[in-house]
Amino acid sequence: MKNIKMFIGMLILSFLGSACNQNEFFELQNPPQAPWQTLADLEKAPIGAYYGLSGNGGFQTIFGCGRFIGELYADGVTLAPQSEGFSVNGDAEDMYTRATAGTEIQLYNNSMFNSGYFAIGFANGALDFINAANDNPFPNQPGSMPEVARIKGELYFVRAYAYYWIARAYLPVYPNDEKRVPWRINQATNFEESIKSELASSNDIYQQIIDDLAKAKQLLPERFDKAKHNPSYEDGRANKFAAAALRAKVLFHMGMHDEALTELSFVIDQNGGDYDLSEDPIQAWNKTGVARGKEVIWYYTLWAGDGLGGTSNWKHPRRFEWYSAGNQDSQNPANNGGRFVPLSTSMLQTVGWMDYNKAETAEATMDKRYNQIFLRLEAPLNFSSRLPGEEPRSQFQPTEPYVWGHKYYRSGVARSTNLPILRLADIYLLRATINALKGSVAAARSDLNIVRNRAGIGDYVGADADLLNAIEVERMKEMALEGDRLYYLQGLKKNIPNGDRGAGTVPYNSNFYSEVPQYETTINQGYIVASGN
Repeated sequence: MKNIKMFIGMLILSFLGSACNQNEFFELQNPPQAPWQTLADLEKAPIGAYYGLSGNGGFQTIFGCGRFIGELYADGVTLAPQSEGFSVNGDAEDMYTRATAGTEIQLYNNSMFNSGYFAIGFANGALDFINAANDNPFPNQPGSMPEVARIKGELYFVRAYAYYWIARAYLPVYPNDEKRVPWRINQATNFEESIKSELASSNDIYQQIIDDLAKAKQLLPERFDKAKHNPSYEDGRANKFAAAALRAKVLFHMGMHDEALTELSFVIDQNGGDYDLSEDPIQAWNKTGVARGKEVIWYYTLWAGDGLGGTSNWKHPRRFEWYSAGNQDSQNPANNGGRFVPLSTSMLQTVGWMDYNKAETAEATMDKRYNQIFLRLEAPLNFSSRLPGEEPRSQFQPTEPYVWGHKYYRSGVARSTNLPILRLADIYLLRATINALKGSVAAARSDLNIVRNRAGIGDYVGADADLLNAIEVERMKEMALEGDRLYYLQGLKKNIPNGDRGAGTVPYNSNFYSEVPQYETTINQGYIVASGN
């Protein structure tokens, strides 16, 4: 852990400069050397970039917070009642009530803005270094160029992933040309550049993301090969299929369906058997170390927090406990004091897991997902003597049953569960959606049925006219509490249902984003230039 902290410090000093020294720092006769003098040194660059995504502390990760915001604005969750002393996070409540227009959502700042640009900074510095050397920074190390190419691909991938969430958190839905966020695609080389950046719009950022991911897909290998790759590459790092999967999701959001379909089919049909839906749903969520479920295309490994093979676990992302039946230290729901976002009654009834008397349905009991990665708890009949199957926390006193997510923290060992980020079920359902929109009914049904049969509920037997809605319902079940719902509907330009808030919908392009942090708009001179002041 000390090594990674020292490495981060070197990068910050080498590339960001010091406000105290200002221009004098950049005018040194013998400025610091780049920290990558060998291929082994350069291997630390993508590790640092991935590390940046996970932020400075367990709460401050893109992974947890990003999923949270993707649910709160949509219709798949609700706010559970809290007893005295247990209140909902204020930002979370504002997002759920959709009262965030024109406001700075503090919850985003460390987890999304700081972590995102931290990762982007790491990636930019190393990319500039590699590009300046014409992709051959170590000519005296024969055979290094393939590994440099792989590292370069990872850096493009991480930069794209960071911008993917910055765009979601701080920008209007695509397409939109309002320039709002800092656009950093190179490392600052002097003090003036370090305090002033161009600003970018949704149009700019989404194009940058798909360009970066195209490069990443070209450069990355299909899978880890211990005969070719650094051993650290085996552990939760992106490959060609991860780049294609993420690119497909972004292209879908942009409405570029033909291009997305190409990437989706590449992932599904050309992965060489590395990914399939042959395992039960829980198998994606109960792994630790270098293990992964067969459907998991990319995951964040939580067992080695510094990414260098250590045993530290302090980088274990949190926030998931806000909507998880278990928390980071235990699978026991009684220990989770932070829960306040269960699945909405609206969602449960829409997908057929709850009837209008709020009873569990036969369809729910047949579905492996419902049984393996969700947990229904009944309202206690007697608050002082709770029975098995009832809500166990004395401080939480619901008067009706709730269904909690039970995907997270499932390895059985405290603070050690890997986090699936890109999954094959998502990719199948996206391809099914696009094919249904294009009128390719047989192909859409086939992909939908692969997901349904993995869940144990059999083929879809409804009418073709209802196929698109059936795919959407299946996606609600499959992707619940993974931050998907809002962005899927926005990709289809469908208005967002109110869910448990009441009848009706709100426009898909409503203000579902935060103002940029005030500290950034105050310090970054690019905002002053943009405002004309």
